[in-house]
Amino acid sequence: MGGCRNFRELEKGKVIVYTTTMTVVRETADRCNVIRKILQNHMIRYEERDLFMSKENQKELMERLGQNEIGVPQVFLDGIHVGGVEAIEALNESGELRERLQKFSKVMVRSSCDKCGGYRFMPCLVCHGSKKSVHRNDFTEEFCALRCMQCDENGLMRCDMCLDQQE
Repeated sequence: MGGCRNFRELEKGKVIVYTTTMTVVRETADRCNVIRKILQNHMIRYEERDLFMSKENQKELMERLGQNEIGVPQVFLDGIHVGGVEAIEALNESGELRERLQKFSKVMVRSSCDKCGGYRFMPCLVCHGSKKSVHRNDFTEEFCALRCMQCDENGLMRCDMCLDQQE
């Protein structure tokens, strides 16, 4: 795995949860919801990385776990893998999860973001969600459609107001 990133350094002081919003496989969706509810009950601020919405998140999790077959949800504290739903439930039941989460920042109670409505993503401001950026070809009078570099593969950008609140 050449080019491994130092996640311990990059994610110092962060709780990262890899989940999916795809609800076709009910068992997986339920497991992701259990993790969300446990972390919300502890009122911990966490970053959710959706594997259904981003191929980059899928590749990143495979790199981190060193496996091609991955299951969600997966939780990382300070860049260190804690485990899936079974491990988090066991830590929660024993009270150890509360101790581990003490140093992480708490959620500011707020009903929803004024800008994105609490979804943490919004349509790209550059391409308006089309995923295309139209630029004039300097050598002809024609326009050519290029992939927008400001948004993800779904035409979405992270909400800047939500990002400001996380820091």
